[in-house]
Amino acid sequence: MGVVDSPAQSIGVLGAYFVKTQLSEWVPVDIGRQLASQHRHIWVRLSDTSRGDNWQATCRDCLCHCQVIVPGSESEYRCIDQDGHHFHGTFSPTPSNGSCTGSTHCCKCGLRVTGVLRVPVLQPELVRSLERARVSPHSHHPTQGMRDLFSTVSTLFKITKNACNGDIRPIKTDSEKPRMLLKFDVPCIRLLEEGLGFELRLGNEYHPPAGVNGRLERARDELGLIAARIQRKLPESERLPGFLLEYESERLGRWLGAHAYERRQQQMGLAILSGSGTAIDDAYRRLGVPEDASDAVVAWAYRRQVEEDPETVGPLAQRRYDCLSTIAAVRTSSGELIALVDSERDRGLVASAAVQAACAALFGDAHLDIGAVDSDMLREVFLARLGETHKTQAKMELAAHLAILACAKCDRRLEDYAAEVKLGIETQVAERVNTWVQLPVGLTNIGNTCYLNCMLQCLFSLVPIREAVLRFGDGSTWNEGCELGRRDSGRMLAEEEVRRALKFVALLRALFESLVNRRAEAWSATLAKESGGYPLAMGSPMFPVVTPDRELADMLLTAPSDGQPTQARAGLQQQDVDECMAQCVSLLGHALPPSADNSSWIEQLLAGHLEIATTGGASQGEPPRRETFVNLSLNLPMDSQSADINECLDRFFEPTEIASDSRIRSSRVVDAPPVLCIQVQRVQFDMEKMMAFKINSHLRVRSQISLTRFTGSGTGDLGVEGLKRRLASVDRRLDTLALPSDGSDVLEALGRVQAFMEGVEKWAHLDAAHELLADLPGADVRGTAETVSTLVGSLASTLSDARGRWAQEREETAEEIDRVYDDVVVDSMAYTLHAVFIHSGMTPEFGHYWIYIRDYHKEHGVRWLKFNDSNVAVVDKDEIFRVGPGGFANPYYLVYARTVDLDSTVGI
Repeated sequence: MGVVDSPAQSIGVLGAYFVKTQLSEWVPVDIGRQLASQHRHIWVRLSDTSRGDNWQATCRDCLCHCQVIVPGSESEYRCIDQDGHHFHGTFSPTPSNGSCTGSTHCCKCGLRVTGVLRVPVLQPELVRSLERARVSPHSHHPTQGMRDLFSTVSTLFKITKNACNGDIRPIKTDSEKPRMLLKFDVPCIRLLEEGLGFELRLGNEYHPPAGVNGRLERARDELGLIAARIQRKLPESERLPGFLLEYESERLGRWLGAHAYERRQQQMGLAILSGSGTAIDDAYRRLGVPEDASDAVVAWAYRRQVEEDPETVGPLAQRRYDCLSTIAAVRTSSGELIALVDSERDRGLVASAAVQAACAALFGDAHLDIGAVDSDMLREVFLARLGETHKTQAKMELAAHLAILACAKCDRRLEDYAAEVKLGIETQVAERVNTWVQLPVGLTNIGNTCYLNCMLQCLFSLVPIREAVLRFGDGSTWNEGCELGRRDSGRMLAEEEVRRALKFVALLRALFESLVNRRAEAWSATLAKESGGYPLAMGSPMFPVVTPDRELADMLLTAPSDGQPTQARAGLQQQDVDECMAQCVSLLGHALPPSADNSSWIEQLLAGHLEIATTGGASQGEPPRRETFVNLSLNLPMDSQSADINECLDRFFEPTEIASDSRIRSSRVVDAPPVLCIQVQRVQFDMEKMMAFKINSHLRVRSQISLTRFTGSGTGDLGVEGLKRRLASVDRRLDTLALPSDGSDVLEALGRVQAFMEGVEKWAHLDAAHELLADLPGADVRGTAETVSTLVGSLASTLSDARGRWAQEREETAEEIDRVYDDVVVDSMAYTLHAVFIHSGMTPEFGHYWIYIRDYHKEHGVRWLKFNDSNVAVVDKDEIFRVGPGGFANPYYLVYARTVDLDSTVGI
């Protein structure tokens, strides 16, 4: 609790901890028994109550009243130390005459602070009884029950407030309004008499207590907070400003100068400890620091307590070290705390919780005296336990427990043995990583290579490519013997081209192996940190990163000329994703062994075929030609801010007229690859300005698409053409509601006209206007204004109704189109979205790339991962599938996988 009865205990706590935790956990014993075990005060006051000279507030939930008293009249009490006060004191939870007291002083500046905590005047049972009486009759309509409860409590608050201000008029039980508001049933009468001290006289009058009564004032404040608590459950329109709350902890912190300490810049690391978060909370409590304190402040608090209690061994020193170890284990990125833990361990301190967990795991007795156990016996027990399990995680935990006990025994030989065992187990772990818990590895940006990192992550996620690259050197998958005979577009590849391609695959294998191994290392570190909450593997990277080889990057960014590779450039320049992907596919193909038909599994994985037919004019009677595609290049509409991937596919395959001779060009899908890549043609060229520009229109991607309707198999379109025409018609009608002059809304303009004519009508009623208009015979300004206002209002109403109908029709039509597009029949032409390359930037020359990749686990389902160079994170799918425009970050390149082949084609 951080609050004790013993006056001998005076552990120093930071001023911020005193404000945020110590006062919040100071709960009277009797009240604590009626509350949840983890109750913490939330100090508030009603916004319209006045503040006294000292700080005082009431708990919003339990209604305990707290007052903090500091001698003097300063507006702020800052400590001479930059990190704030270091308080020593006790705060008793045992009440005397309804109050608990406590005091503390700062060991640095001498400031003394006194606290008084008063139990609530209104007993919780009285309040709960009234709540049941008002809410239970309205079980079918809870809000009405809350209205009745609020009416009673707020009325009691006003009556009590008036009594505190000297209004001694009685409440008459037979008066209509009090009876309607209070009802005067048993729960209300008990609250009046037992809680507020009102006295019944003459059988029908309740009189308030006489004179100034501190108890009644506290009851008034408690009623106000109860009313504020009830009001939060009412509709916002029914809430009264007099029952708004102000939160007071921040004000106390400013008053005591407790917010001056250094805070953590960001919350990092994994809090994987045995047990619940209670151990972590207790660690901060024992060192007397708030959870957001910086590592330097935590280290300072630890050293300060060591200075105040220089005992190097013993229960207090051990407990301090346990707390420091726990916090360091949670803050995995804290080098300063890790160094402090290590230096203290060199003095012979070992976290007792870790020792107990290790003893329990190996010997079944958490309280075993490990010092009395022989090292050879310990090793034999460890080997016996190791032989009893076949699970890697369990073996890792046993090795970690052995290392802890070796350290506790100060046995260097046993420590070395534990390290060797751990290394052997980690080698096995590399083959069995929990890929759902341990996220994939990020890639370092080595200079304008964000697009390259995206492509490499995408290649790694394509199972056939990843497995083939990792098999490089087996002598069969790739052309390691550099045998000539493979062709590219009919041309025989030169030996130097083959060697360059093999070098590329070798470098790619090294990168893929690093991605696998670094993920396994991180998983090993995670398992080690789970062993008893002891930070054995703090030096291991929990969020690993791999840096791509510069030669590998240069190979993808430097295209060979006339079959000869160019020299590597000193700096890497920004290229395009599709260019980089094409270069990668080319190099992989060049590294394959030659074959009679020059076929390749890479082409079978990524390439499909279209049949292009041209009819009309001189082309009449010509046979269709067959074209290979590695990606489909889809254009975005120039006249729209948003488009759908299905609309772009429809536009790509619809017949087009060749302007030069009126021929019609059409295409259909002959066969589609297991992995379908789609390039979104955002970069266009302005012939007038002679410069490239980027189209930043939003593209709505779909999790499922189908190419069946483009095969020419007689299935036709999906039936959306009629829906699209209806949608376009509705959009044209909605567009007519904009003024042609400036595009402003017609209804808004009509509203302005109506308001103007109403103003003219009012003006015409003025005496001055009568005199002016008398000289203008026949000028019926008032009647004309009234007529125009009526006509304009009628027109506006008609157009508003029409707009509502059109908008509804548009929404229903759009939803129907969505249903058609989303109803994908799973066949050989059905695809599931696997990866989305995003380009963020206004122009094609500048910007940043990242990629989203779909991750599927048979037990956990589907999630989406965002690979942003070195950062990898799980994201909400709405980031990928948003419906409307969202700035300059847009899908640039899409990768779909054939739905029936997902398990064998993609995976990370």
